[in-house]
Formats: sequence, C-alpha cells, structure tokens
Amino acid sequence: MSAQTPATSGFVRGFHNFGKGLIDFRFNQYLSMQLLPVFYALLLLGILGFFVALNVVAFWFSSLAGLATLAFTPFGLLIAFAVTRAALEFLVMAYRIMETVQCMDRIPQQVDNLNSKVDGISEHVHSFEIQIGQIQRQVDDVTHSIGFLKPISVIGGLPGKLFRSRK
Repeated sequence: MSAQTPATSGFVRGFHNFGKGLIDFRFNQYLSMQLLPVFYALLLLGILGFFVALNVVAFWFSSLAGLATLAFTPFGLLIAFAVTRAALEFLVMAYRIMETVQCMDRIPQQVDNLNSKVDGISEHVHSFEIQIGQIQRQVDDVTHSIGFLKPISVIGGLPGKLFRSRK
C-alpha cells in the first residue's frame, strides 16, 4: 500500500498539467510560467558554463590572462545572474499584468449584468413609490375626515358619553 505525500501528489498534478499544456493546441493554458523555474536554472548553468569556459581559455592563452579572468569571474557571475533574474522577473510581471488585463476585460460584461439587475430593481422601487403615494393619499383622507369629525363630536358631547358609558 503506497500513500502519496502532499509533495508527490503536487508533483503528479504539476506533471499532469504540464502534459495537458503540451497538447493544448488552442493555447488556453500558458506553459511558460510552469517552465520558468527550469528555464531559469538552465540559464544560470549556461552562464556558469560560459564563465568556466572563459577561464579555461584564458588560462590556456596565458597564466596572467587566466588570473585576471579568474579575478573578474565572481563580479561577472554576480552581474550576469542579477541581469538574468531581473529579465525573468520582468517577464513574470508582464504575465501577471496580462492576467489582470484579461480579468478587466470581463468587467464590462459584469457591469452590463449589474445594470440590468439595477434596472429591474428601479422598476420595483418606482412601483413602490406609486403605492406609497396612494397610501399617503388615503392617510391624508382619513386624517382630514378625523379632523372634520372631531369638532362635531365635541359639540355633540360624544367623547364624554363614550367614556361615561364604560364606567
């Protein structure tokens, strides 16, 4: 019985995605971002190999040239590694910007969808305004009727009779 650890299952999933990316003829999936660490390692090995070869050729030419090249090699490696890293980071930023722009391309569709929903809500609010206006008119009518009946009831002593009859 073999239990897969999270690292091996992640590796298997990554390998599966890599395989799917290779046969994606519509280019819906970008494989370059998955290959970037391998490409970076190969570039660093190539730069290191270049400087080793440069030192070998310099020592083959003369000892003095070899020593000068050997003294220059750490600085050259540092600069070459830094430039390579910066260039690849620039590519990663460009890729992330592209992803952001693709997400922004969907915003107009989402806004149109929201506009249609807001229009539907606006229609409901308008109908509520009409209903509230009708209710307000009915309340005004009742208030006016009560205001008209109050002086008549006071004259007839109706409120006093009502309160006395309850005792």
